[in-house]
Amino acid sequence: MRLGVPIETDSSTSEIDLSRLGRVLLRKRWWVLGPTLVAFVGALIFVNAVKPRYTSDAKLLLENQDNFFTRVDKGERAAATEPDAEGVQSQIQLLTSRDLARRVIKQLGLQGNPEFDPLANGMGALSRVMVLLGVARDPTRMSPEDRMLEKFAERLAVLSPTKTRVISVEFSSRDPDLAARGANIVAEAYIEMQQEAKREVARVAAQSLATLVSDLHTRVAEAEAKVEAYRAKTGLLVGSNNAIIPTQQLGDLNTQLSAARGAQADAQAKANLLREMLRQNRVGEIPDVANNEVMRKIFEQRVALRAQLALESRTLLPQHPRIKELNAQLADLDQQWRAAAERTARTLENDALIASGRVEHLTRALDEQKRVAGAAGAEEVRLRDLERGARLLKEQLEAETAKYQEALARERVKATPADARIIQRALAPQIPSFPKKTPIIAFATIASLILSIGGFAAAELLSGRASVSPRQTALVDLGAAPLGGVRPAASLETLAEGDEEPDPPYSGATPTAPFSRNVPEGRNISAARRRENAGPVSSCVKVLVTPCEKEGKPIETAVALGRTLAQRGRTLLVAADCGARAFDNLVQSVDGTPKGIFELVTGAADFGDAIHRDVGSRMHVVPGGAAKGEEEHDLTQVIVALAHTYEFVVLVASAAQALRLAPCVDLAFVLGGDEVAEALRAELAAAGADAHLVEGATSMGDLVAA
Repeated sequence: MRLGVPIETDSSTSEIDLSRLGRVLLRKRWWVLGPTLVAFVGALIFVNAVKPRYTSDAKLLLENQDNFFTRVDKGERAAATEPDAEGVQSQIQLLTSRDLARRVIKQLGLQGNPEFDPLANGMGALSRVMVLLGVARDPTRMSPEDRMLEKFAERLAVLSPTKTRVISVEFSSRDPDLAARGANIVAEAYIEMQQEAKREVARVAAQSLATLVSDLHTRVAEAEAKVEAYRAKTGLLVGSNNAIIPTQQLGDLNTQLSAARGAQADAQAKANLLREMLRQNRVGEIPDVANNEVMRKIFEQRVALRAQLALESRTLLPQHPRIKELNAQLADLDQQWRAAAERTARTLENDALIASGRVEHLTRALDEQKRVAGAAGAEEVRLRDLERGARLLKEQLEAETAKYQEALARERVKATPADARIIQRALAPQIPSFPKKTPIIAFATIASLILSIGGFAAAELLSGRASVSPRQTALVDLGAAPLGGVRPAASLETLAEGDEEPDPPYSGATPTAPFSRNVPEGRNISAARRRENAGPVSSCVKVLVTPCEKEGKPIETAVALGRTLAQRGRTLLVAADCGARAFDNLVQSVDGTPKGIFELVTGAADFGDAIHRDVGSRMHVVPGGAAKGEEEHDLTQVIVALAHTYEFVVLVASAAQALRLAPCVDLAFVLGGDEVAEALRAELAAAGADAHLVEGATSMGDLVAA
């Protein structure tokens, strides 16, 4: 079961008589106004007699002031992160530190100022006694700054608005000019301390880096000496291309071998081509033959002989001696041409043979160099390891040297940028911050008035004279209510003792609603009687139990709850759905279907006819009545009228009716523990009822204790 709000059910609880308290306060009004007037005069004298105090403030913005122009190395760096909330609080602690306070006290020259220096006017008798008793420290044995720290801390306030990096420095003094100077000097001293802290960090870093750089110099020299010694020992000297000589020679031989093989292939190809062209008698097309000077002369002679032979052949026969001579000369030139081509071919073949021999020689030399380079491989691995170690040490030396130079530059720079800047300087205030005359006078006067009234009210309450029991007050009849009159509590008590049916409520006015009826004149209460019995109405707790369908059997939980509450006070069980038959068997009716809520709201019956006595307890019951349709009715005024008479009203309703009654009840119990019940509970809570789930078997003691 889910419950959380206690319900007051004790009908004997006393109530406060406010009219009596008012009469007591009126009778003792001068005892109330006297202290108030004294407090007003005292506050007025105080605010005019006390020395005024002025407060001035300066504002600081926390941000990184380092930039490209103020950096020593001028390199590209990521932007520094801005201070967070913890960083702002840390800077506030620095602003309120003792070291900063001593520096400001010295700059302000507060020694001898009676406002801050306890020894400015000498030690008083009380101070001497406290020093002798050991309660206070002897200010004469303290430095001037130390004995003024306490007063200075009281006058200094450092604040930071939420979600900002702005710090407000407030300083108070009786002198407005001193208040402004104090706030400004605190801000300036704070920035100066930040700059000194940065220079100190740079100085410490330079000292530590100097030792590291010196050690790295020695280690780099030793590593390079080991490299050179090992290189000379193993003969792994470095050549022109920054490679060891065996490796460089191997590369050179490989290059020469490639060139020789190319020359051999070229010469052999040219020789083969020349031989092929000689076989095809295409000597003139051979490039080397055609470009030869001798061959060009032979070619010119052949051209000339052919021209002369052609000229002579015009007049001479082929067997003429001149023709034969020219043919013989031409054949001789052809033979010379071919001989020259063959010599060229043999030359190319000889070049190919020479290139082949060079290739063989270079191949043997390359194989030999490979063996030499392979033998030096293991030693070269060791050499590279030594060189790598030396190179790493050298790089580390260069990095640390750069840091060392930067730290030296930072230490020597006097205008080191701080991480804050002043965005508002303090000005001498014209209006004192203390005392605030109007608020102090008003607060003292109002507080004195409230305390005086509270004292007399508490005395009356503790004496018991201002408390009244509900049993001692008469209930207000329903003549002033929208529903008519309400029967007195005495008549209901009589019914609870043994009446079979309740008397109808009194109705002293003409009925204006469909559920109001005229009652016998003899039962009206006179106006004088009503005025005599008028007084505080006993509280009524309205409880809603849902969901309960119209045609379902009597709900055991609601009946048990009503009967349990009936043992504590006047209780009424109401079927909130018109036509619900769940409680018909709880009452006795000679007409079959007992009259109930339907007849009450439609005007077919009055309260006396609709309210029945429970056959098993002192509880009263209002059944659903004999409704003929599904029309819904507003029960708000009925519930208000019943609440004037009963101490507990238990309403049993369906889910739909429960949502309409939610604003009128004090507590709602939803039967069930599934999702539907949880949804109904949420809707009732949203409608204004204090709704709870009742899951499983729940005892009536738990419900009543809730």
